[in-house]
Amino acid sequence: MHFRTLFSLVASVVPFLPLVASEPVQYCNNGAKSNEIDFCMGLLMHRNISTNSDDLYLSMSVTRPGLTSLGWTAIGLGEVMEGALMFIVYGDPTSSEQPIVSIRKSIGHKQPTLVTPEDMNGADLRVMRADWHPSASDAKTAVAMVSLVCYSCHLWPGTQVSATTNSQPFMWAWNSKQEFDVFTYDAHLKMHAHHAGAGGWGNFYVDMARSLNTWRNPPGFPPIVPGVHAIGTSESPAISAAYGIAWFKHDPVLHLHGLIMGIAFLLLFPVGVFAMRSGSTKAFKYHWVVQIVASGFTVAGFVLGLTIGRKLNTFHQILGITLVACLGVQSILGWRHHMVFLRIRRRTWLSHSHIWLGRAMIIGGWSNLITGLILRGYSRVSITVMGFAVGLEAIALTSWLVWIKIKAARAERTSKPHAEEHKDNNAKYFALGDDEDEDEDEASSSGTLQDEESRPMMEKSEKA
Repeated sequence: MHFRTLFSLVASVVPFLPLVASEPVQYCNNGAKSNEIDFCMGLLMHRNISTNSDDLYLSMSVTRPGLTSLGWTAIGLGEVMEGALMFIVYGDPTSSEQPIVSIRKSIGHKQPTLVTPEDMNGADLRVMRADWHPSASDAKTAVAMVSLVCYSCHLWPGTQVSATTNSQPFMWAWNSKQEFDVFTYDAHLKMHAHHAGAGGWGNFYVDMARSLNTWRNPPGFPPIVPGVHAIGTSESPAISAAYGIAWFKHDPVLHLHGLIMGIAFLLLFPVGVFAMRSGSTKAFKYHWVVQIVASGFTVAGFVLGLTIGRKLNTFHQILGITLVACLGVQSILGWRHHMVFLRIRRRTWLSHSHIWLGRAMIIGGWSNLITGLILRGYSRVSITVMGFAVGLEAIALTSWLVWIKIKAARAERTSKPHAEEHKDNNAKYFALGDDEDEDEDEASSSGTLQDEESRPMMEKSEKA
């Protein structure tokens, strides 16, 4: 009897578990008092059983201190502008007109354009409410209240929209100074600043699974809780394998292009420099093998980049093409230096050209990694991390080359009494470092010509 009662109680509670487990999520960026962006967003995902689709219900408030009609405020589904579904709000709170809610998309970091029904790929987006309200705390402040629903939003062909992810990327941006001649849905928007905070942009991440419900009837729009900064949202992504896969699948060619170029210029080319200066008897062989592999990676990344860019109109593209063109020149310079050195046993302009072009190419590659992130609108955190990695590697590589130079200078001073006797055997070979500690081409009686080409001068001096 007791078992039947318990079973009945459990059976009656189970249907209501989704109601308890799901709740609207919220993100607010309240910066009106410091002249920064001020908006709130509430979100609820609904599993529509009748259409077997995921519907997104969104509430948004935009605060306008001083009843100003300047500027615009936007949030969007996506981590970067490319592929994002953007909701942009602007208008004059002192007029009798409703605020404009312009739904836009963007190809790259360019002027967003209006979304058409064809762009939605089967999804359907409707603005259900857009009006101005006086602020409850300040009579000279207006608040735009917006409610919209995106039916079958998972069908959006741009950034991946998942109702079950714990870290759905969103972005925000604003401009606080633009004057509009007329408020239309397709009005030209002046650009936001390239900095987070005032006049800038940023990212936040939403726990969509937390807000997901399977109610039989459509839900109401999520309320915005006053004074609460975040419910089920964060300003940093939840790192997981699923998030990484979703991030890569969003634009695989773009991410593969960046990954390959990162491997080439952050790993392989510096390793080639290290190999040449390593002091190994096979240093020269290691150097050219690694550099050939690095060049292959660079060409592969370049080919992928050609499929991304539709026009040649950015510094990133021009620098990338220049670097690839320099690969051929650098290879010819290295080969000609080697052949000439075998005959005359000294450096020529070919040697120095190869050294300095190599240095310039590595620096150019590092710079282009950063410009690529900026071009695609990556977050300030991503750009900062890349800049830190490049700076750290530049300091480490430079410090190591300086240490090699000092060590070679000490070895040269130690072996100076015997220098004249072995002058011919101490001819310097080039490397991507300084003149005082380069490799030799002269073969010794105890090694092959290839070994002598890659053997550091200081090692031979010590043997002398």
